[in-house]
Amino acid sequence: MAYVEYECTGHIATIRMNRPERLNAMSRELSAELRAAFAGFVADDDAWVAILTGTGRAFCAGRDLKAQAEGGPPPSPTYTAEWNIFGVPDTDKPLIAAVNGFAIGAGWYMAAGCDIRVAAESAIFGMGEIPTGVLGPYWFPGAEVLPWALAAEFTLLGEHVPAERLARLGLVNEVVPDAQLMDAARAWAQKFVALPPLHVRRTKGLMAAMRQVPGPDMVKREMEARAFLNGLDDTKEAAAAFAEKRPPSFKGA
Repeated sequence: MAYVEYECTGHIATIRMNRPERLNAMSRELSAELRAAFAGFVADDDAWVAILTGTGRAFCAGRDLKAQAEGGPPPSPTYTAEWNIFGVPDTDKPLIAAVNGFAIGAGWYMAAGCDIRVAAESAIFGMGEIPTGVLGPYWFPGAEVLPWALAAEFTLLGEHVPAERLARLGLVNEVVPDAQLMDAARAWAQKFVALPPLHVRRTKGLMAAMRQVPGPDMVKREMEARAFLNGLDDTKEAAAAFAEKRPPSFKGA
């Protein structure tokens, strides 16, 4: 089974995460296929804009906590010139997130890394890393795209936030009935297709160059923090509590 489906029609690429039985939770296999699909999009001169979405009840429910509970700490992300801290490629082609259902953890920051965000009415966003016992690059979209008070609320508490609230805060471009999500995303994509593609790409590239990016020292500090936190009993307890569907009992150790 393909964990990611890719198609390109009329200059619009659709990249669909396809692990619905686990709410498109980010496994190593899904991550590898997603990177391959994005690499194909970036390299394809006929693909001018991409829509990222998920199959089933979720856009992406974050990392696979059940697998983490069984197999130890989650894999550490790698940051390269081609693959940024949002979990999407550094490309000057426009990216559209069509968010269906849950966009938690990795789902949140992939959506935040897209240029346009269209959400179904049922979409739920959240940075669930701290409640589930891990440090990850989720903090960066909070610090980069949100005012401090909202960044502190969403990043530190990890509570779920409905799409309508994010739209009111200017973090989602459009909220539509669930059945209209992909039509709405394609309508946004068509707006880009109607424009001169190289003008769009060069302008997005200049805009992206103005964004805050973590320097080597910040990446080093994050890796050190992650190594420390991954060794804590609380980290193991968070994943175990999720897998066992019970409240966690944290000890601060």
